[in-house]
Amino acid sequence: MSTTTLVETDDVHTSSRPKSSHAAFTSIPILDLSLLDSLAGKRQFLSQLREALVVVGFFYFSNIDRWLPPSVQHTFVSKAKELCNLPLEKKLEIDMMNSKHFLGYSQMGKERTAREVDYREMFDFLSPVPAPGPDEPVYMNVQGPNQQWPDEKEVQGFRHALETYLAAVGKLGETMTILVAEALDLEATALMRFFGSPPRNKVSLLKYPEPPVAPPDDDDDDDFQGVGSHKDGGFLTYLLQATPHHGLEAQNKSGIWIPVPPIPNTLVVNVGRSLESITGGVCTATTHRVNLSARKFLDGNGYPLGPRFSFPVFQTLKMDLTSEEMASLKLPKHIRDLAADGERVDSDAEAYFEKYHLESPGVGIFTARLTSHPEVGRRWYPGIVEEILKGQAEFATCDSFSGESACWRKPVCKTK
Repeated sequence: MSTTTLVETDDVHTSSRPKSSHAAFTSIPILDLSLLDSLAGKRQFLSQLREALVVVGFFYFSNIDRWLPPSVQHTFVSKAKELCNLPLEKKLEIDMMNSKHFLGYSQMGKERTAREVDYREMFDFLSPVPAPGPDEPVYMNVQGPNQQWPDEKEVQGFRHALETYLAAVGKLGETMTILVAEALDLEATALMRFFGSPPRNKVSLLKYPEPPVAPPDDDDDDDFQGVGSHKDGGFLTYLLQATPHHGLEAQNKSGIWIPVPPIPNTLVVNVGRSLESITGGVCTATTHRVNLSARKFLDGNGYPLGPRFSFPVFQTLKMDLTSEEMASLKLPKHIRDLAADGERVDSDAEAYFEKYHLESPGVGIFTARLTSHPEVGRRWYPGIVEEILKGQAEFATCDSFSGESACWRKPVCKTK
């Protein structure tokens, strides 16, 4: 009988955290989307998907052309690279500082994970969603229209290429909403009530320049933070690794880092905190990072590869779901039992955000955006961002952490 393909590797990195006594994944499974073309294949796919969601939280999709035609992928990648390679002054014309919705360009040195600077630059764009109304809670500003686009004369066809790609991934996301429900032995439509109409999908265009070369006496140059250890906040993330660079790593439940190398014609998919929350922890939001070193920017013959490009799409739930709604999904007992062994998870991700994601997807994502882009926060939400950053710092040092005011998370609060 056919089984799930696994990416095997000996190139693992051990965290300094203590290890769990339970077995943990050492490979990233590859799920073949072509299995969905037959009833027998679909049963096999759903079984593999269930294991990937519960045990690993990270997996590849192969045979993706049906959802993402090569022409759509190639055009999007070409235009995204073209935008990322524009001169800085052109990119700053759509600076994220101009957007209360955290959309646009974030230059090198402006983004942080766990209070440390990430070594990358980025553009963020959303699928078409309306801006929140004046009476909606302030955290709803994590969604809104894309009002900043690059000059069409600078990157001709960029907007069409991005919107076409984002729509295609959105269709795959709608299919996955059904397949995840079926993998958990729920009705096919069981998860649809958690999503908005239209759904909120965000795409990030990420460019990682080559990091500084480590000193000659440094035996391990693999500790340069492209992006720090974290968990995504949404339902599922669909990542297109657009260059052959290694560096993406997923942390298993024993705290060991497992490489997630690029594989042609695949997407990397991972579980976010929102899916973990609505399933009561049955589905695993896996910690991951991008770990850079100069040697990862060379090909097998020692020639430079240039910058690393990576393009994730984040599929998110309705931003204003309540904690009661998040906890309302009833899973069958045999599915709940899959995660009922009490296994302790060793994670290097910042634990500060966990309570916010349990409260609401919007609260969790808004909090994460404020800490990742504090300068944008200081422009648009000065009081809130300082409160959040103070709480983050206290939490990191366990220095009499008192929590933050709940005022800004209530619908009656308005943006000042």
